Amino acid sequence: MNGRSVDCRVWSILAAGLCLWSGGGEAAELPPAVSHGQEISRAVVGPDVLGRTSGRHVEGAVITDGRIPGYAVTVPRAATYDGFLVPGPHFLIEDVTIDGALDISAQMPVVLRRVTMFAPADLPWLVLVRPGSGALHVLWSDIGGALIKRSASPHVGVALALRGAGARVYRSRVGAAADGVQIAGRDIHIIESEIANLLAQPGDHNDAVQLFDGAASIEIARCRIENRHPQTSAVTVLGQSVSLRSNILAGGGWTLYGGAERNGKGGGGSTAVHVEKNVFSRAYFPKSGSFGPVTYWDKGGANVWIDNRFESGLPVAP
Repeated sequence: MNGRSVDCRVWSILAAGLCLWSGGGEAAELPPAVSHGQEISRAVVGPDVLGRTSGRHVEGAVITDGRIPGYAVTVPRAATYDGFLVPGPHFLIEDVTIDGALDISAQMPVVLRRVTMFAPADLPWLVLVRPGSGALHVLWSDIGGALIKRSASPHVGVALALRGAGARVYRSRVGAAADGVQIAGRDIHIIESEIANLLAQPGDHNDAVQLFDGAASIEIARCRIENRHPQTSAVTVLGQSVSLRSNILAGGGWTLYGGAERNGKGGGGSTAVHVEKNVFSRAYFPKSGSFGPVTYWDKGGANVWIDNRFESGLPVAP
């Protein structure tokens, strides 16, 4: 393995800058570009889009700078994956199915590429990135196995818990848990992915994407984000400098909690929240969410609401 890109024996570097594995040495066809979350489907996200996978199963693990599982590779220098630069030494895990959780506290970045994860038992989370960890890249992966798993047993609290900074989630599926993604860190980008297929047991409060007070510099763009349950949200905003752009959003009690007054809990609330060109779908409830499309939106605080609409074209006013 060299650090220039990825293993040249099995990868092809395409002109568009994407590396596509076909399992037999031939490049898979490049998936179509995505301009809006409405275009996100099984055909454009997840490991199987890039061709036949290895079928290799491994167990979950704790990852620190001095402790990595045998299926992780230490890449000694910078490398680019699917257009994302990892600027120095990092750990690479790719083309495996992980039966269990990953607990990540390594200061070196971790790349998960073409990884599928399932819960063999009740778990609080499937992927946990602890504060102080290096950046996590989740590329062409399926955190939860949401296309296959249909029961909330075993029960997973959250599929992807981002407590550290610098995560990138791209062309991936996240679901099969009570919450899809929880974000408490800074500099988080979720691009062209699906966060959906949440599973609920009694007492769960489902959020497809939930931001906490410490979240800052967050971008969520061109994604499909759905909560088929009548509570709590598709996206709950807290924190600062949050951009929701060109997504399709559906379900929950209120589809979007905008962060004003900390969503009713008191306090200064979120600021610099930019919500633009999102489509609020009525796929699960006539009002988009069981109560409506948006609540706790503050028209001040440098917040911006532009060109958000229902699928019919009718505007959504906060």
